[in-house]
Amino acid sequence: MKKLLLASFALAAVGANAQTKKVILHDYTGVNCQFCTDGTTVIEGMLASDPTNFIPIQIHTGSYTPSTSPLKTAEGDAFDAAAQPSGYPAGSVDYVKYSSNTTVAMGRGSWSAAYSTQKAKPAIASVGIANRVDKGSDTYEADIIVQFTAAPTAGVPITVNFMVIEDSIKADGVLKQINFSGGPKGGKSPLTYAADGYVHNNVLRKTLGTTWGFSGVIPATPVIGTKYTKKVTFTVDPTWVKKNLRVVAYVSYNGTTVTTQREIINAEMMKLSGFFKTGVNEVNNNNLSILNVYPTPAKVGDVVYVEYNTPTTEKVSMNVYNLSGQKVATPYSSVDVQGAHTMQFKTALYNLASGTYILEVVSESGSRQTQKIVLQ
Repeated sequence: MKKLLLASFALAAVGANAQTKKVILHDYTGVNCQFCTDGTTVIEGMLASDPTNFIPIQIHTGSYTPSTSPLKTAEGDAFDAAAQPSGYPAGSVDYVKYSSNTTVAMGRGSWSAAYSTQKAKPAIASVGIANRVDKGSDTYEADIIVQFTAAPTAGVPITVNFMVIEDSIKADGVLKQINFSGGPKGGKSPLTYAADGYVHNNVLRKTLGTTWGFSGVIPATPVIGTKYTKKVTFTVDPTWVKKNLRVVAYVSYNGTTVTTQREIINAEMMKLSGFFKTGVNEVNNNNLSILNVYPTPAKVGDVVYVEYNTPTTEKVSMNVYNLSGQKVATPYSSVDVQGAHTMQFKTALYNLASGTYILEVVSESGSRQTQKIVLQ
């Protein structure tokens, strides 16, 4: 009876749109681009000021990234072609057209305002990444789980998609970054890892559901509270660095009109290290658990990422305590569907000084996990 009551409470909370809305920014960028690193600077500023809802993905595309570049993807070029940027860097926020724009692509000066608009929208679905299996031989498998809490726009098809992105790609050789204006290093050109330590982050490597996602997973009229699942399998290219890989799952509309009917409804991400060898992942998927905290140690002012797994749909919160047991922050509270999720928070926004803290992830049903984090 207690479990039934808790389940009923969780579904009621979900119905009240209590889950976090996560917003994807596609940054169309290139390595032979005099302004593109300034786009990276804008992204870093957005993460610093409000990271909780933000998932940036940088798509190297267009004439500013040569066709022979290992950073280009066919899916990324398709995103770019549909977004119709008039110059680079350009961005689309949840693939929605804003203001007087005629396309979904906009200049970097508009990204922050568009992001604020999108994150303020009530989330109508939660996305989780469950049953994560490292099958060996660089092959991985997971379930995208989507649960709607309110009705989507009637008559517009819905798809789910799954992306692999990579951080810390060294900007050397053909990947050196031309930069004549704005951005890091005082507008120095070129930027290279060997001389400047410059790296490419959030780089799109693969999209599993082609460009616009897997159809047939979610019906035309989704049932509120029903979980819809899509199993995906992918192989890591040997040129990618596994420890730097993250995956992003999302649910979106897939209508015929790009500017009004391709909006991303919600998304989730996590590191590849949250996948487990066969026989191990089942244990983690049946318990509330902290999967990963990074960076560790973190610097004061860093964005800290806390990945956790919930076995059911319920409200999960993160609290931060000092060593005296005083609660000093509650950076996250959301009703999330079964699977893995990432909580992002910037320590400076909570005035956390250097020292040791206890991160607590706690569910509405009473499950609790803690982990120490050191700020330097």
